[in-house]
Amino acid sequence: MDDEGTGLGRPRDSRRREAVVAATREVLLEKGYEELTLTEVARRAGVSRPFVYDNWGSRFSLVEDAIFSVPEQDSLLDENAPLADAMTGLIAAMVRIQSDPVYVAGLAGIAAELYGRDDLMAQIESRYSAPIRAVYVRLIERAKADGAVRPDVDGSALFDTVRGAVMMHMLVKHRDPEGLIEHLTSIIVPGITIHR
Repeated sequence: MDDEGTGLGRPRDSRRREAVVAATREVLLEKGYEELTLTEVARRAGVSRPFVYDNWGSRFSLVEDAIFSVPEQDSLLDENAPLADAMTGLIAAMVRIQSDPVYVAGLAGIAAELYGRDDLMAQIESRYSAPIRAVYVRLIERAKADGAVRPDVDGSALFDTVRGAVMMHMLVKHRDPEGLIEHLTSIIVPGITIHR
C-alpha cells in the first residue's frame, strides 16, 4: 500500500503537499529556478522523491504551484466595499503576490519555459489567473450596474493591465510596493469611473 496516498483515487496528502511547496519556496530563494531539483525539494520537505514526481511531475509544475497559488483569492473582493476601496484592494493583492521574493525568484525560469508553449500558458490561465480575473470582472460588472463605471470598461482587460503594470514595475524597480499601489489606484480608478 502507498503510505503517501498518491495512488489513483486516493485523496492527496495536503500536509505533505504544503511541506513540498514550502521547501520549493526555500530552494527558489536560495538557489533560483535553474538549480532547483525535485530531489532537493523532496529531501527538504521530508517526503519521498516519488511523492513529488507523482504530484507535480516537473520543476515547472512545482514552481508554478509555489509562486502562483493565492490561497485567499476568494476573499480578494469585498462585495460591499465602494469601488475605489475594492479596486485598491485588488491592486494591493496583485502587488503583494508579485512583490513576493519567491515569485520574483521563480518568474524568470517560468517565463523561459512558457515561451512558445500555449499549453502551459493555458494551464496557468485556468489554474491561477482565471479565478482572479473573474473577481475583476465581477467588480466591474457590479460597478456598471451601480452606474459607477463607464459601460465600455472590460474587467478582464483591466486585470491584464494591472497584472502587466505590476509585473514590469516589480521586475525593473523591486521597490516601493505601497507607492505603486497608490500610483496605480490614482490612475485606474478615475480612468474607469463615470464622473458626474
